[in-house]
Amino acid sequence: MTKLTLVLALILSSQAFAGEHQHGKSLGAHEHGSIKLEMAVEGKQIEIDIDGPAESFIGFEYAPKTAKEKKAFKDAQDLWKKDLLTKIIMLDAKLGCSLGEVKFEQEMDDDHHEKGKKESGTHSDIEAEAKINCAQDPKGSMVSVALKKHFPHIKKLQIDLVGSETKTINVTKDVEQFKL
Repeated sequence: MTKLTLVLALILSSQAFAGEHQHGKSLGAHEHGSIKLEMAVEGKQIEIDIDGPAESFIGFEYAPKTAKEKKAFKDAQDLWKKDLLTKIIMLDAKLGCSLGEVKFEQEMDDDHHEKGKKESGTHSDIEAEAKINCAQDPKGSMVSVALKKHFPHIKKLQIDLVGSETKTINVTKDVEQFKL
């Protein structure tokens, strides 16, 4: 396990005990509209991890059933997997960054879920990850994050940046810029 992966694992495990609103055993903290994004920079690699209520990304929490719901999930998944570096996380082109492993999945809370039912007690999270490999060290460069712009159900976004220094950024705009 790399140092970077270990740091992200520690951050995520500590978050399982935090939050203002608890739903079910398997999903942990779950506050609609509230998202936490972790970015860890080590050398020429950036690891991104985001977990949050599916409603914040796709507008609902049950398994997509209708063509419209399936399209909403597919559009969100494609945005993350295909357009992450052009529309959501924008880095300086001079860094020569490219996507490595990418994941975007809906995790259902089995305690409240019957497949395809629109129940008020159904809860799910989006679990998304990405590894970005850069030709140049990205530390000190500017990054723009446009999650709120592309996912309008996100009302509160916090970014935890782990690198040579650790900092937390509370995003108030559709597109937030900061130094890595």
